[in-house]
Amino acid sequence: MPLASPGEGAMNESQSDAYIVIAEDNPADVYLVKEALRGHGVECNVSVLSDGEQTLKFIENLDTDSNAPCPDLWLVDLHLPKHDGAEILTRLRASERCWKTQVIVMSSSDSTEDKAQAEGHGALHYFRKPGDLDEFMKLGSLVKEYVRQRAMRWLDAHA
Repeated sequence: MPLASPGEGAMNESQSDAYIVIAEDNPADVYLVKEALRGHGVECNVSVLSDGEQTLKFIENLDTDSNAPCPDLWLVDLHLPKHDGAEILTRLRASERCWKTQVIVMSSSDSTEDKAQAEGHGALHYFRKPGDLDEFMKLGSLVKEYVRQRAMRWLDAHA
């Protein structure tokens, strides 16, 4: 299934497709994330949120609309405008419906403080956005492994 366009969100219509939210303000990085997912054959629907304010509103909507699907995975830029990734993670962990959703923090920072902050807020992984395209594509492999594990857990639970 093709990736959704920026800003589009779609519910998982099958258990093989993951629903991923990308909270990233840089359109070039959004493009690279989508290319990394495509390049590794990650079957998913994607919603793109371009700043922290939009992302916090999205989480609020998840908590107030029981029909809104919780994402299977969030890819969150640590340095979003308006509200940063730490605020997003704090709010997501306080979510009534989606507090268990896994998060991969993305950042161009190699700071140990940023890594510790992401880990302290329950991030599954800290992905340093590299300057090299081949290295950036490794994000797709990381997400693919998470989606594979998620599918295995779903199959085990429904066997």
